Amino acid sequence: MRSEPRVRNESFTLALFIFGLVFLTFMFFPFCFSTELEKKVAEVASAADALQKSLDSEVADRSALEAVVASACDGLGVSAGVSGSSLQSRIEALYSRAEERMREALHAGVKKALAVVSSHYVSIDLPAVSEGYVLPDDEAEALEEL
Repeated sequence: MRSEPRVRNESFTLALFIFGLVFLTFMFFPFCFSTELEKKVAEVASAADALQKSLDSEVADRSALEAVVASACDGLGVSAGVSGSSLQSRIEALYSRAEERMREALHAGVKKALAVVSSHYVSIDLPAVSEGYVLPDDEAEALEEL
């Protein structure tokens, strides 16, 4: 029965010794390499500052882009959509609305041109004119027309 307390005592001594080594290593290790450690910390802090500045710049650019898209949406009468809609979806809606407005403008221009032509030529067949330009069958004559 004497061996059990001795084993416990030896394990406790070994654990205490390992704890002491670890404690001393962590207590004195930073002092041995403090200049190198300080340099590394300074480098990491500098890199973190640069990343923060870059992130701030990106956030500012994104905010400016969102403001421009919102202004363009207001100008073209595109609803901003549900709050939280993505910038991409708002730009796509803006593009669709701009395309729609160009088609409407082209359609109105064509209708106006046909109205002017029909006012000068009363007997004109507008459905035939609206079907398109008819080229001659002969390829040489067709090229001359173009």
